[in-house]
Amino acid sequence: MIEKHLASIRSGEDQARSRIAEAEDKAVEIVERAREDGEKSLDDVLVKAAEEERSLLAAAGRKADEEITSIRTAEAKRIAALSVAAKRNRERALEIILGAFGRDR
Repeated sequence: MIEKHLASIRSGEDQARSRIAEAEDKAVEIVERAREDGEKSLDDVLVKAAEEERSLLAAAGRKADEEITSIRTAEAKRIAALSVAAKRNRERALEIILGAFGRDR
């Protein structure tokens, strides 16, 4: 009877060892799958980050172009206004000079 009981215990131990080995194999598979999924997720994040960076750089470039165009337009208007003012001042100066010479005679 003891032999039978020991055989039963040994059989249970063998089954337990077998289940432990299966569990270890399954754990290795799960860890490997998780590692692969993690690497793929990381790659996806890196691709998205690169796309976002390109998008942000393009948007910044467009915004800078808009600002430059706006500044150039404002400067062109200022230069035109200064040109008109300079022309008026020149005409006034000529009138004053002519007037001064006309008075002297």
